[in-house]
Amino acid sequence: MKYMGVKLEKSKLMTQAYVTDCLQGANYSDLQELRDIYVETFGNDLVWNYQCCGDFFPGFYLMPVQEGFLAIPYNAVEADECEQIVAESIELLSAAELQFRLERWEAYANGLRSAMKEMIAITNGGQCHAIT
Repeated sequence: MKYMGVKLEKSKLMTQAYVTDCLQGANYSDLQELRDIYVETFGNDLVWNYQCCGDFFPGFYLMPVQEGFLAIPYNAVEADECEQIVAESIELLSAAELQFRLERWEAYANGLRSAMKEMIAITNGGQCHAIT
């Protein structure tokens, strides 16, 4: 399979069980070790941080594994340890769940884009029709 321009050999991907075991009681630094393995193996960082949840967590990481794509949530961002991984909530995402998250991301990005265009217009001395 090809992902992010990289040919992924399924046998070289980690398993869901392995990732979940490695991330018990973990933080971002522990996840980074797994990311580094993928960089060494595939020549690219294959993990994405998705911060547009609106769910129970402020964000999660998307990571390819042999079984599909994992959502690896985190529940806090600590200054000394970064994101605290919630290993018991790691889940394999279906195509429908990935589509739902993509739609939420696109709605967020479109809203942010519109707001920033208005910010630019206001900053440049223009008027914003949304503000009275």
